[in-house]
Amino acid sequence: MRRITQALPGEVARELFAARDAGAGEQQQLVILARGLGHAYFRDGGRRAHGLHIAFRDLEFADFSIG
Repeated sequence: MRRITQALPGEVARELFAARDAGAGEQQQLVILARGLGHAYFRDGGRRAHGLHIAFRDLEFADFSIG
């Protein structure tokens, strides 16, 4: 299990809210979140791990805040 605490860019939140408002299901929202987290955390904002594909599986807990 991996615990990640990561600030994501505002455009990820905007994309998530837009998808939710358009009726997107949980799986589609997880794809958006994985893409945003992959870029910010695993690829370090585009500075490393180019081409790395991120997918959420067996997600146990997620906590979000807007601040």
